[in-house]
Amino acid sequence: MKIAITGATGFIGKCLVQQHCDAGDEVNILTRRDAKNLDLNENIKVFNGDLSIQSSTLSAFVSGADILYHCAAEIRIESKMEEINVIGTENLIRAAQGNVKHWVQLSSVGVYGPVYDGIVTEKNALNPNNMYERTKLISDEKVLSAAADGKFTLTILRPSNVFGPDMRNASLFSLIKAVDKGLFFFIGPEGASANYIAVENVVNALILCGTNNAAKGKIYNVSDWITIEDFIKIIADGLGKPYPKFRFPLLLMKLAGKLGDKISKMPLTSGRVNALSNRSIYSNDLITNDIGYKNMAPVSTAIKSLVKRYQYPVS
Repeated sequence: MKIAITGATGFIGKCLVQQHCDAGDEVNILTRRDAKNLDLNENIKVFNGDLSIQSSTLSAFVSGADILYHCAAEIRIESKMEEINVIGTENLIRAAQGNVKHWVQLSSVGVYGPVYDGIVTEKNALNPNNMYERTKLISDEKVLSAAADGKFTLTILRPSNVFGPDMRNASLFSLIKAVDKGLFFFIGPEGASANYIAVENVVNALILCGTNNAAKGKIYNVSDWITIEDFIKIIADGLGKPYPKFRFPLLLMKLAGKLGDKISKMPLTSGRVNALSNRSIYSNDLITNDIGYKNMAPVSTAIKSLVKRYQYPVS
């Protein structure tokens, strides 16, 4: 197959590229980086370009693609999110029309906004809460509209918190460090959720969305689930450290989190309190029933690899 991938040098994109190369597919990648600085498989063709600029490079990049995976997004710099996540998607849609057979959109469960309890399915209301979530939802809506107009077929995949040893997001490493230093404590009643998913599972889900005809026209959530207590126990065992014993009332920690929101560099914020006390679960039922998806790398196994990377970082 001929594959085109945006965000191909990112955390998820790199793994996706490797999977398609291993399968012998011809892979086009779009990047702003110099190809000389990339360690690339011979089946990869590099197109140097910027999603935010409409150009002939975009058309050449997607030309004749059986599957286009749109994995590129700005997740850190708020001032660039509109430019990359929205305008970039619009430019890619223009290039894809007549060039791409099937578009797979990597989105996020963030488009549902903050959900702190209950089962979250694809039928949940959309309620983005910040600039990243809002621009991702607009991006989703634009490709949905283009697919409805017959420009290509489409599948949208919305993972929860994706993690792996090579991730750039330091939040989980900070959590591991807190356990390592004996600083971690639980918040609220037992049974809070750790809604994480290993990057290998997300790549597997993306490929199923791209290659299984039953996925066309669908939106899928994908996640894994473990209690925060089990999650922390795996980390503590991996570090050879005692299991944390302290637990503080939720109401007290919410007040402390609000105070932390106002103080720069305060480790406890409302966001972290919510993350450690959240009891929602993102259902995989639809993607499992439709296209046979299974979590091949359980979160319990993947977190052990992350602990090893914390212990033995790659320079």
